[in-house]
Amino acid sequence: MNASASTSSLPEEKVQAITIPPWSKKNAWALLATFILATAVFFNGIGSFPLFNPDEALYAEPAREMLKNGDYLTTHLNYIVRYTKPPLVIWAQAFLFSLFGVSEGVARSFGAACGVILVVLTQAFLTRYVSLRAGIVAATSLIAAPLFFATARECITDMPLSLFLASSLMAFYAAFHEKRNKLLATAGYVLMAFAVMTKGPVAIVLPVAILATYFLTTGGLKQAWQRFFPLIGAFIVATLALPWFVLEIIATKGEYFQEFFVRENFQRFTAVVDSHKEPVWYHTAAVMGGYFPFSLFLPMAFFETARNLKEHLKAPLSAANGWLERARAVPAALSKMDLCSSLQYFAALWLVITVAFFSASVSKLLPYTLPAFPAAAILFALETERVFAQSGRRRLSIPISLLAVAYAVAFFLLPFILGKVRNMPDGVLPLVQPAIAACAVSMTIAWISSWLNKKQVAVGLLLATQVLIAGLLAPPVTIALSKQWEGPIPELSRMVGKFEEPAFVFDMRKPGVPFYADRQMSQAWTWAVLTSELARMPRAYVITRARNKGPFMEMPGFTVLKEEGLYMLLRFDNPFAPKAPYVPSPGIHSMQR
Repeated sequence: MNASASTSSLPEEKVQAITIPPWSKKNAWALLATFILATAVFFNGIGSFPLFNPDEALYAEPAREMLKNGDYLTTHLNYIVRYTKPPLVIWAQAFLFSLFGVSEGVARSFGAACGVILVVLTQAFLTRYVSLRAGIVAATSLIAAPLFFATARECITDMPLSLFLASSLMAFYAAFHEKRNKLLATAGYVLMAFAVMTKGPVAIVLPVAILATYFLTTGGLKQAWQRFFPLIGAFIVATLALPWFVLEIIATKGEYFQEFFVRENFQRFTAVVDSHKEPVWYHTAAVMGGYFPFSLFLPMAFFETARNLKEHLKAPLSAANGWLERARAVPAALSKMDLCSSLQYFAALWLVITVAFFSASVSKLLPYTLPAFPAAAILFALETERVFAQSGRRRLSIPISLLAVAYAVAFFLLPFILGKVRNMPDGVLPLVQPAIAACAVSMTIAWISSWLNKKQVAVGLLLATQVLIAGLLAPPVTIALSKQWEGPIPELSRMVGKFEEPAFVFDMRKPGVPFYADRQMSQAWTWAVLTSELARMPRAYVITRARNKGPFMEMPGFTVLKEEGLYMLLRFDNPFAPKAPYVPSPGIHSMQR
């Protein structure tokens, strides 16, 4: 371990600081290698497939419209105001579009860059406070973790939010222990402000809850207040984040406040929004599955955290009389933890509070808990350090043997599982099944290595296998899924973009259509709405699912211009010439359902 606990020359604050060896060239070269690896994995082929609807298009299209319209205050989707998110990610994407042109790869590049930076920062953080080996293990696990890896390659806000929140927490943790506390705390507040401009109030609630719980229970709340200057910090966050919210509320005459703060934050937390209701265990499963296979090491990491807390609290609590003395004894006892134990406790709180917060929300989405993944990586890295330090073999061999069995079972069940997924392309199974077989073989070799006491070989095999699978398998699988699920949507959209007549997206949520069409589209969810609109115009175009072909062909005036895969483009020539000019119905252009 690099860092050892010592007393710093800060008597007025009574803060326990740490003595850290100088940053070596070896550490710098290791960070460069990780940067190159993460860049290669996250950026590999990210421009070779269309936008996935609706999620990616909900951010790529507003950025394209921002650049086209020149309105950098209010974001728009399909050329109408969009209230759902603050604009930092949209600004970044619009800026990149202005430099490199509008494309899927450029739209995804900001999220991928944020993923790379977060991986590198996690390695640097653990290298400084634990060891280079722990830093490399944590960083590599993030690169290969399925949910982290997949989100880094998507054009959505969750990876930028994760970067700003996680690096803010790391900055505050470092500010408590380092002499450069003012610089680090300032960086923490700036990153928190960026997080607010990415997602909103959650970027304040989460880090404050995590830091307050940690310092309150470890007896460092007073010292943290002194070193973090929170009143000045609140001014920094407000100065960076508040002006845009005020200007946007004024520009939209208060509608942004109602739609974003009330609907997107309060109502999303307390009620079902956009049909995103999931069970309370959903986010726990998301972490275990999204951080798989490294999540199999987390139960032991939490057990170690609990055991260490019990050791520190046993004597003080037994000597205390009454609940008040016991409450006072807890922070006094936990303040004496060594640096590794303190870091493990901090990471455990970080992970638990994040998962608990989003689990309490009624509306849930898979990437919500992504900001907790660096904490999971810290716990995994500390667990591997204990594995290397102990002479026993079972601590490593048991989870690896479970992995070998899991991959072997998955090899045989995969055809059945993929067969249950709607519209799963046939080309995915021939790609994934050999990869699962390779993982089973690799984990078997790793299990043998662990029993031969070659622990570093076993952990190295675990990490290398997952990184290779992620780097080599993701591009062809993503392309196959995109070809099946999105298919000809870009081509059909570009065809529609050449026409001046009204155009509709029917019976599907595809906000990516205006991205490719470079024009406003109408959105119809029901036959009643569509037919009502079409009856009032001489000609129109409709992009819809191919399964609707039968009903359309039974109606007069429709001609199929192109049909491919799951989708088709139709032209409608009204046989009953309308006399009045067409006026779109209110809300017909909204794609924010």
